Amino acid sequence: MERTILKGATGLNNKVSAERLSYDQRTGITELAAAVNVDIDDSYAISRRLGITQLSDKVYHSLFCDGGDCFIVEDRTDDAAIMKVATDYSLTGVRSSLTKGARISFWQVGDKTFYSSLYQNGVIESGVSSPWPTQDHVGVDTTRNFSAAPPGKHIAVFLGRMWIVVGSVIWVSEPYAFGKFDVSRRFFQFGDNVVMIKPVENGVWVSTSREIGFIGRAETFEAMSYVKKASFPAHEYSANIALIDLSSTNLQIPGLSAIWSSDQGICIGTENGQLVIPTERDLIYSTGSSGATVVKDKVLINTVY
Repeated sequence: MERTILKGATGLNNKVSAERLSYDQRTGITELAAAVNVDIDDSYAISRRLGITQLSDKVYHSLFCDGGDCFIVEDRTDDAAIMKVATDYSLTGVRSSLTKGARISFWQVGDKTFYSSLYQNGVIESGVSSPWPTQDHVGVDTTRNFSAAPPGKHIAVFLGRMWIVVGSVIWVSEPYAFGKFDVSRRFFQFGDNVVMIKPVENGVWVSTSREIGFIGRAETFEAMSYVKKASFPAHEYSANIALIDLSSTNLQIPGLSAIWSSDQGICIGTENGQLVIPTERDLIYSTGSSGATVVKDKVLINTVY
């Protein structure tokens, strides 16, 4: 026998105890302290969210798509493999014999997709994986020593330079030479492991395992400096791939912003280095060390683990 438990709900309110949630006896509309797999429409009706059926027991991670080809990593019995995802969700192998369980960071540059973990790196073009390019010095003689790109846990491109995270260091390439690194000069050293780098128009958002900061754009690399913005870290892997235009929302933030999550809530990193946490007063956020964020139109989906 079916019974109606809730006729309607205004949404989640986990800032107060469940005993103090508001409830309208006339309409049956209440607030929720917690909810799983439900939708609340504009009339406050609550309904079960449409679900999905598990189609595979395989282990996948490191999904990436930024306007070009889409890739995912499959952990197998003895290794891991990068797979290209087609529009019908079928998979085609790109590279195998990768370290099992190692998350891979991708970055789209034109028709090429660079990728790296702490153990292997490479570049994909037209569905074919090749070694990460190495570039010797060409030009005026110099005493500087250059190295190939080190395999790193997170990668990004800003101002034509490849940024690669290895532990507590961000190594930065020469301009438009992603295989040419001056490891004695072009780097940022932190006191803790770096768990996020996310470029925006005027700088790069950085999170270590302890704090969040911003490296602002400058006329020269040497003039770029790190400024601490918060005394808590981002959830690793939680940054939305694309930058988001929030100018038409209630926040009215100009430009394109980065979005990620933390134990303090959803974080917005503006293109000018301002950190905004719109959920800070409304939600006691789930705690964890890693996460994932997807923004589609006006819907934001975030998981924390």
